[in-house]
Amino acid sequence: MKDSAIWQVAVLDDHPLIGKAIQYRLAQEPELALVGAFAQRQQLMTFLQRNAVDVLVLDYILGDDELDGLQMVKQLRMRYPQLKILISSAVEKPAIVQLLLKAGVQGFVGKSEDQEVLIKALHQVCRNKLFLTADMLLEMDKFKESDKEMHDYLLPREMGDDITLLLRELSPREIEVIRCYLDGLSITQIAGKYARSRKTISGQKQTALRKLGLRSDLELFKYKEHFSGIVLNHNA
Repeated sequence: MKDSAIWQVAVLDDHPLIGKAIQYRLAQEPELALVGAFAQRQQLMTFLQRNAVDVLVLDYILGDDELDGLQMVKQLRMRYPQLKILISSAVEKPAIVQLLLKAGVQGFVGKSEDQEVLIKALHQVCRNKLFLTADMLLEMDKFKESDKEMHDYLLPREMGDDITLLLRELSPREIEVIRCYLDGLSITQIAGKYARSRKTISGQKQTALRKLGLRSDLELFKYKEHFSGIVLNHNA
């Protein structure tokens, strides 16, 4: 531990103002130094190859052509096991946080929180302490208590922990769209079936993929059997 030294902080967030705001605020913290603020994954990965970073503030959802969430965390854990990761995200769901902690992140701060919460989190994560707000801890406790209610949406079957939890984040309409797509219907056919526009159906499909941490239709089809076990308990 290097209590008297400066901790090297990097930020990956596709919103440029976020990096600027963190840079301005960290200038007031003698123990924390921002060594890089990046909007694209490849920029960060190139930087990490040549520079030491103690903690990365990582946005859970990046641009459409970038890895998101769990995929990014897993890649970083594999390549840079000593790097501490603090997630900053507008997606403040206990299921997501649980999966991220399981993947090896050291903390989570929702973007609805005041910036001072992020600074507090950085100090704790740099000192090898896990950081979650009191509100998130409460939400995660509630989430764990509701795990038994999964049978309302899923038939009893062997499923991976990751996909089981992430399926809970999909809306009934998103599940409909994905199931129809996996059954071979085109976006146009699904739109006609449910009397919605192609744009709406396409958007629901892309949102579902993003929530599931999947990057392509090929990855989606690997989980086809999981969707066949979903029982919708209300009408769209």
